[in-house]
Amino acid sequence: MRIAVIFFIMLNSLLVDAQNVRFIDNLMKPIEDVYLEFTLNGIEEKYSSNLDGLITIDKKNNSNLNVKISHVRYQSLNTNIGKNDTVFILKEKNIIVDEVVVTAQIKPTKLSETIQKVKVISRLDIDNQAANNLKDLLDKEMNMRLSYDNVLGSSVSIQGISGQNVKILVDGVPVIGRLNGDIDLSQINLNNISKVEIIEGPLSVDFGTDALAGTINLITDKDSKNLFSSSYNLFYESVGNYNADLLLSYRLKKHSVSLDFGRKYFDGWSKNEEFSLFPKSQLADTNRTKSWNPKEQYFGKLQYRFKSKDNTLRLYYDIYDEKITNLGYPRLPYFEAAFDDYYYTKRNNFGVDIDYNLNDFKKINILSSFNDYQRIKNTYFKDLTTLEQTLTSSSSDQDTSEFTLLMNKVVFSSFSNQQINYQIGFDSKVESAKGQRINNTQRSLGDHAIFITSKWTPTNYFSVKPAVRLSYNSKFKVPIIPSLNMIYKANDFTARFSYARGFRSPSLKELFFEFVDINHNIIGNKNLDSENSDNFQLNIDSYSRFSNFKLEYGTKLFYNDINNLISLAQSPGSDEYTYFNLGKYKTRGVSAKLDFKSNKINASLAFSNVGRYNDLSEESSVISFSHSNSLNTNLSYALSQFYTTFSIFYNYVGKLPVFYKNANEEIIESEVGSYQLFDLIVRKTFLSGKINFSFGLKNIFDVQDISSFSAAGVHSSSSNSQSVAYGRTFFTSLNFKF
Repeated sequence: MRIAVIFFIMLNSLLVDAQNVRFIDNLMKPIEDVYLEFTLNGIEEKYSSNLDGLITIDKKNNSNLNVKISHVRYQSLNTNIGKNDTVFILKEKNIIVDEVVVTAQIKPTKLSETIQKVKVISRLDIDNQAANNLKDLLDKEMNMRLSYDNVLGSSVSIQGISGQNVKILVDGVPVIGRLNGDIDLSQINLNNISKVEIIEGPLSVDFGTDALAGTINLITDKDSKNLFSSSYNLFYESVGNYNADLLLSYRLKKHSVSLDFGRKYFDGWSKNEEFSLFPKSQLADTNRTKSWNPKEQYFGKLQYRFKSKDNTLRLYYDIYDEKITNLGYPRLPYFEAAFDDYYYTKRNNFGVDIDYNLNDFKKINILSSFNDYQRIKNTYFKDLTTLEQTLTSSSSDQDTSEFTLLMNKVVFSSFSNQQINYQIGFDSKVESAKGQRINNTQRSLGDHAIFITSKWTPTNYFSVKPAVRLSYNSKFKVPIIPSLNMIYKANDFTARFSYARGFRSPSLKELFFEFVDINHNIIGNKNLDSENSDNFQLNIDSYSRFSNFKLEYGTKLFYNDINNLISLAQSPGSDEYTYFNLGKYKTRGVSAKLDFKSNKINASLAFSNVGRYNDLSEESSVISFSHSNSLNTNLSYALSQFYTTFSIFYNYVGKLPVFYKNANEEIIESEVGSYQLFDLIVRKTFLSGKINFSFGLKNIFDVQDISSFSAAGVHSSSSNSQSVAYGRTFFTSLNFKF
């Protein structure tokens, strides 16, 4: 195969006048940013390879050239090239290249040098996991626990803290549209994401309210180095997932334009459902209801980018449209009619991002966005004999709620001094809500702040980063929010310590929103108080380098102390659930990770133990902290001679102790059951990475439901189990890049 590809490249080059030099790795994937230097006719020439690993030399040489080839990740070469086109297969250096981190940094910083501990999930990691959305990606991460609701979607907790306290950003812009405090992770697509940066613990100084448990920032792919490029993705999963998307980009000198759009369709799933390769119609009988509801998503993004020497301007507009179908169970006595619910989610986002370099050491970033989110619910009475349906007459069955967020952020950064860098910013957010289920039909909430961050590096081994945020909130009094981060780095050892003050004001939904249907009965509480917290973290990392591989070790200790945590609980004497300030809530934990990296094998093993405490656990007289364990491991092996990578992922999520009050107001201890997820994925590349094919098995252990007691929980009826996954499935995906 390798010989055939090289022969094709050489044959194609005979048709053009210019000389082509291409660089590929052992998997036949193109290598970008390879530098080629030589001297021709007394003039020094320098070139760098594009996304296809290609350098085109417009001056055809008639004799051998002595060239120097270099790349930060691959071994350098001093060699000769003749007048014909040439293909070089480069070998990787025995080093692991630092990712560059932008989230909560004064300037883009190498991963090993960030004062906060940052987890970076690269595009290659996303592809190896065959992750279509953020839910697929995070269910394999340490210190994260996912939960699922077949109407509200999936959500995540970080360090034992969940809901509204987890900040989710796309290029620094908050994602809005929370239900029960959570963003549905399955709505966040990864088709045009270059990497994901995760920081655990409060980032309230940088991002304000909601950034208390942790921050997840998705970085999109913003630029194209080719004149024209395109990417096509197809995905099929045996549970009834059919996905397709297309990315087109065009670059002309300083200007580039990209268009990204796609469709994702899920046919719904229930236990013991017969396998079908394609969606098919079914009888309108008692089997019409689904354990996992059918879902259809459309999404698109149009982006323009202008880049010059001193500034970058980016304009974008993206849309998202989702429909969830909740087919009702046929009604007694003749099973000839049913009530069907349809949930529509619509997002429209427009934004402007400007980077202006005043000089080599000072810059201004302006980020402005307007996000519009709509949640529409319609209930129909459906005649199962004629299949005709009509809207029900009850006003509570029909609803449209709209939420908007206007954000403006201006940040000035200075890094002219090697010892002292600083950043000064203004951050303004105005959120509005309107709809039948909003108290008084329309509400708004404003949050405006000034924040200052500095980094002092007195020696090469030690840096300290103090920061403070001063805020004004239109409804709540905001305290001064400080943070302090420190790093000590010597040779192969790094220690990081951080303290951060967290703050979160109640959201508009927690204050005023009502969400009532056959499955949910949630009422807002306008008397809520703000949350505040103290977070302490200690990270210790080290590595050992050998001739052909590298071992990395990491340990994390954390402690969170939260006052007035907002939680959903049952109102006394009714079946309604509303938001209350819980009082004290604490989490503590320890995690450890071991990574093995070489040219062919990447493997990791991670363990974490998270303890949770609240007022109910104290009243139980059992233990003050209830602990749960998790274990994550993955292994990727590259067979370079077959251009194939094998990956396995195993995730054990331990039992989660919980406390609740029974009808007699007695404190009862229960638990959410443990479960294991195991995936096997094979990925193969063709034609220098232009075609990528993946297939595999997900949830090999066939996990579907786990034991979980909820005393009517957030839902309208009690349950002894909760859904975790569809069960065992197989999938296949195909990607084309041209």
